[in-house]
Amino acid sequence: MSEDVTILTSANHTSLVKTFSGPDLKEQSFVTSKDFNVSKEPVSNLQSLFKLLQKLENDPTRTIIRGSLTSDQTNPVPRNKETFTATPRQWCMIDIDSLAWDGNINDQQATS
Repeated sequence: MSEDVTILTSANHTSLVKTFSGPDLKEQSFVTSKDFNVSKEPVSNLQSLFKLLQKLENDPTRTIIRGSLTSDQTNPVPRNKETFTATPRQWCMIDIDSLAWDGNINDQQATS
């Protein structure tokens, strides 16, 4: 596998991740960025993809997407179908936003 991973960075440096707080771990409201700076990072195998994800995991202003920036765009850009094109990848991304969870952060089975 040798391909570039598309990385979006919030142009206004706002967080792109959901946060939970309080004793009942309620989801906190947030407004995500509308414009993004785009960069690419090469990955050549599963280990290099893992290292890239580790590098990004503590930066809530950055995320990866499956798509690629269309050639006629310059930073910052909005995230829409005109700006990005669908790109086949050798990895998959799984969205678990609607995963049922009771809020127990110690329940490893529920989050696995």
